[in-house]
Amino acid sequence: MDRKPNYVIAFIPAFNEEKKIGEVIRKVYDLYRDSEQRGFKVEVIVVDDGSTDRTVEEARRAGARRIVSHPCNLGLGAATRSGMQTAYEMGADIALKLDADFQHDPQDIEKVIQPILEDRADIVYGSRFAGKITYRMPLIRKMGNLFFTWLMRKLTGWRITDAQTGLMVYSRRYLADFNMPGNYNPPHQTLIDAYHKHMRYVEVPVVFHPRTSGKSFISLKYPFKVFPQMVRTLIMVNPLKVFMPIGLSLIAFGVIMFLVELYLINHRMIEKLHDSTIVVLILFGIQTAFFGLLADLIVNRK
Repeated sequence: MDRKPNYVIAFIPAFNEEKKIGEVIRKVYDLYRDSEQRGFKVEVIVVDDGSTDRTVEEARRAGARRIVSHPCNLGLGAATRSGMQTAYEMGADIALKLDADFQHDPQDIEKVIQPILEDRADIVYGSRFAGKITYRMPLIRKMGNLFFTWLMRKLTGWRITDAQTGLMVYSRRYLADFNMPGNYNPPHQTLIDAYHKHMRYVEVPVVFHPRTSGKSFISLKYPFKVFPQMVRTLIMVNPLKVFMPIGLSLIAFGVIMFLVELYLINHRMIEKLHDSTIVVLILFGIQTAFFGLLADLIVNRK
């Protein structure tokens, strides 16, 4: 009996992308019309993140399998979360996030889903820096990419070369258990969440083109949105990694203050200990550490 082809859903988060989204959808269907012979079937869904133009109409005209609409613009993380949830509910074996503006080439879809088809990965990132960028990326954006990639490598231990890619692939195993609480920076949230759930990560080199329509979500406010959500995601998957270092640091600082003040008293440089400051530091440190232990028990309860 022939094996059933893997069901791949390419979901496209879109906010005011009427100029290109129809062309992207048609390109995906043109490229993968006969893909069942290669072991997979591709359908496209669109997550309309509060568009005020003709994005929905253009997507529907191009043949989108389903359109999920947000009542207002919630953010790329929220749109990605909706796409992942919808793909899982539709029975997808693999879900793939694709840009609405051709910055990522639909031709790379088969390449990035291959590690999951071969059961070598649970999440796959299309790396622009391991592949090819066809334009000169602005320096500040490139520096931001390098910084966040370095940070993600430190937090996960994975050999990551592109932590802010727009081309991400998820296995059904990960779709069934993912957690993306924030409305921004889905690549970072995914990396932290997947790492602490012991998922398998693979990168694939891809091509990246300049944006010719729509508007980038990157701005000077981006880091201030990203960092709180990264911390929130880390707390939800591994609270000990956040609270224990803070608690132990406060305890250590309190003990050091105590020893320094004992030295100063012994050398008659001060008359008495500053009891309240030392006690508050140590007690607050102990409470923080125990809070981390309690949160860890809650997160990991079966």
